[in-house]
Amino acid sequence: MKKFNKVSKIAVGSTLAILLASSIGLDYSISAGIITLLTIQDTKKETIFISLKRIIAFLFATILALILFSNFGFTTIPFGIFLFLFVGGCSMVKLQDGIAMNSVLATHYILSKSISIHMITNEALLLFIGAGIGTLINLYMPSNIKQIREVQERIESDLRKILFRMAYFLREADKSEYKDHCFTPLQEDINLGLTYAYTNMNNTLFQESEYFIRYMEMRKHQLQILTEIYKKIISLHSVPKQALPISQFIESIANSLAESNNAKGLLQLEDNLEDKYRQSSLPLTREEFEDRAVLYMILKDFKMFLLVKEQFADTLTKDQIQKYWS
Repeated sequence: MKKFNKVSKIAVGSTLAILLASSIGLDYSISAGIITLLTIQDTKKETIFISLKRIIAFLFATILALILFSNFGFTTIPFGIFLFLFVGGCSMVKLQDGIAMNSVLATHYILSKSISIHMITNEALLLFIGAGIGTLINLYMPSNIKQIREVQERIESDLRKILFRMAYFLREADKSEYKDHCFTPLQEDINLGLTYAYTNMNNTLFQESEYFIRYMEMRKHQLQILTEIYKKIISLHSVPKQALPISQFIESIANSLAESNNAKGLLQLEDNLEDKYRQSSLPLTREEFEDRAVLYMILKDFKMFLLVKEQFADTLTKDQIQKYWS
């Protein structure tokens, strides 16, 4: 559907550009359609930035053409020098997006053997019509908020599944069935969510649009922490009595996991659990000592997991909370 929309815009926009250029009597009017084709990008911001770059490159190309063609004629060698200076200059100042199109416009001076005010105006109008129609027609971009929200729901579902599995295997002596394949769907959904979030940002011109990117990055950080916790869980040799309350704590995180949960209540539970952990009797064997040390590190990792969410929530503005959490 996305590709169909873009192809439709290119076809309609290019046709309109050619018709408009022809109707006002411009030479090489078909070039306006090609400019429109090259202008339409995947997002609004890309389209606008490329159009601006091409206008700047056009001014550079016009000055070079005036100097070279007026003094050395409309032959191959002056055009070769033009290309050398124009391509090199655009590359140095990161205007590569304007090279191909403006090089084609420059050939019109060669073909007509003229660089008069009339020809410069002709080329400028071709550029403004082509880029203008391409930009205007690309200002309409269907919102992908629904897709982002669907991915968010899957991400939170993935997280709950991972947390419940962690809680289960933390209190199970046999961990041979505990594999890391449960992280794959979450990783894929976060990557997809980031793609959607960046597309949304690049299609939003005048509104705050970084929320979803920050959300996805927050979940990505949490995934990294959970991956480390998984490694610690499978390293356990036994099931110390402290494993049960930690397992119940993990289930509490899973049950209350939500976009709008700022994690403060869970952090308080974690602090209480740490206090009880420190008050426990000392381990009697080396194996118990090692496993309890791992359990303590798991508990601290979950604190970091929650702090990542708390930090995300604390940096949101009131407007963002009202807009995205209502």
